[in-house]
Amino acid sequence: MSFKINLGNWSSIFPVPTKVAEEKLKLSSASQLRVLLYVLAHNNINLTNEEIGQALSMHKEDVNDDLKYWVEEGILSFDNNEYSPSNKKLSESKAEVAVSRNENQDDNISNVNNSNNANNVISTKPVKTVMPRAQKPSHALIAQLVSRDKTLVDLLNEIQMSLGKTLSNSDTATIVYLYDTCGMSAPVIMMLVQYCITINKPNLRTIERIGIQWADEGVETVLDAENKITEARQSSLDFSKVSSVFGIHNAGTPSTKQLAYAKKWVSEWNFSDEMLREAYERCLDTKGEMKFSYIDGILKRWYNEGIKSISGIENKPKQFKTSSQNKSQPKASRLEQKPSYDINELENMSFFDEN
Repeated sequence: MSFKINLGNWSSIFPVPTKVAEEKLKLSSASQLRVLLYVLAHNNINLTNEEIGQALSMHKEDVNDDLKYWVEEGILSFDNNEYSPSNKKLSESKAEVAVSRNENQDDNISNVNNSNNANNVISTKPVKTVMPRAQKPSHALIAQLVSRDKTLVDLLNEIQMSLGKTLSNSDTATIVYLYDTCGMSAPVIMMLVQYCITINKPNLRTIERIGIQWADEGVETVLDAENKITEARQSSLDFSKVSSVFGIHNAGTPSTKQLAYAKKWVSEWNFSDEMLREAYERCLDTKGEMKFSYIDGILKRWYNEGIKSISGIENKPKQFKTSSQNKSQPKASRLEQKPSYDINELENMSFFDEN
């Protein structure tokens, strides 16, 4: 008599570390578990991040982040471009990382000391250190926050609906960074996202950049956010007016300095299109190119002299005589002499230029 055992779907199985089932299911994200299971199921097969991403409908960078997570958690190890089971405990892995960093620092210090000794030089100059911005939260921390903070969960879901896409691991880390590390409230972050959508920049890079700027400037309440948005929209309108007058088309995103110039000329000094155009043309005639700093110098002088129209420029009497006129006059003492340039010559001077 012959017989066989039909295992069905169980005929092809692969091992999963018990540590994953007992300790990591709660703290690991869905994408991290998917990547791990896919890699374990396709062991002994050469895979790339792109191939895993295509199979799981994920971005290759997210796949790479998830694999790094399992290395950090002591489940996998990475050596010679190959992932393999890790026999080390998590504490040992983190300890090795710390030791490695310390050794690198010691090597750097030793190299500096050896260099100084070789040249018989003892440097007493303090080393300038720059404090880096806090790193984005790890996947484990994000999982912990999401498991206990319903407000954060609702925020992430609302952002996904507003952007019309599923947030990647990196996107989620950016939002959690603004929420938990920068201390921005959920309503303020949501206002920031909606604002970026209205200016046709619904991407996490822009959201992060503006969010960090808001945090540095102390934007904490919805009213603070409303004021910042109103200010930003007015600055955009001011620059649109200036760029239209100057004939700037498809110039890309204006710099912070250009926005500041436009705000000063339009909203603070209230110059008309005609006056802006006149300053622009004088700049071209003198410099042969458009220079915001030079135009600012011209407009600043007109503002200080109370000139608000073209007729005001034309009717303003010249305060200085030209050098040719001075030649026909008797010589005076140094204290009695007056400058020999007029208002037009003043514009040719280089102090309007940027340093």
